[in-house]
Amino acid sequence: MLRHYRKASGLTLAQAAKTLGWENTRLSRVETGQYQIKGDEIAALLTSYGIAEAGTVAEVTQVIDSGYRAWWAAYADVLPQTYADIIALESEAVLIRGYFPQLIPALLQTPAYAHAIISSSPRAATQKTATALVQVRQARKEILTRPSGPTELRTVVDESALYPRAGSAPDLMRDQLLSLLDMSERPNITLRVMPLSAPVHSGLTSNMTIMDFRPPWPSLAMVDHTRGGVFLEEPEDVKAFTEVFDAVYEAALPTDESRNVIKKYMEGNPHA
Repeated sequence: MLRHYRKASGLTLAQAAKTLGWENTRLSRVETGQYQIKGDEIAALLTSYGIAEAGTVAEVTQVIDSGYRAWWAAYADVLPQTYADIIALESEAVLIRGYFPQLIPALLQTPAYAHAIISSSPRAATQKTATALVQVRQARKEILTRPSGPTELRTVVDESALYPRAGSAPDLMRDQLLSLLDMSERPNITLRVMPLSAPVHSGLTSNMTIMDFRPPWPSLAMVDHTRGGVFLEEPEDVKAFTEVFDAVYEAALPTDESRNVIKKYMEGNPHA
């Protein structure tokens, strides 16, 4: 946000840093998250950027001054920093839109399904690590069910992800599909299935997650990978991913039809 406001004001790094008597390298490190900044310093910078609205100043400043210790700090020994960043962003998002070909989205995975996926990764070198990562994945789901202000989730699941995986426990997939049906009944969750019969669509090239936040925070897009994810914050990048997601979302089956497909797989009659 500081980088966004500085650029919008037309100030260079050197000009903005001068308002605090800093070298421009120090402000550069602040903008890239490598250097801590105090609340009063944020307020001074925002003033120099022409941001005077009290609510905006308070919203940006409280991130630094809150002193909040996140629950995922207890898992720092097994969480790459990028993964921790993803969890932090999820916890603040008001809307998450996501598409993950081949897999059930992480925020909708049951413990058994998550364990099977996580255990297959070289990252989970030990049973202890795998168990900890499963616990993290289950704790992440709390944003969807918290009593006050649950995050809205819109997601598309490929029909191929509904097939039982070879070698998996007999009830693993059935329990996962039942959980999908239960979660899809929540008013803040919209789940659609991309049928095998769907034509070629723009989402085939990549997974994607788009997160929207309360004002004044801008939206961001993310592409997931083994170590966490790549964040895309520039407005044109977010817009491009939003357009792709919207196309995928429209190509998928409507909610009721999607639930019927999931039920057929759960009952073992996908082609009935």
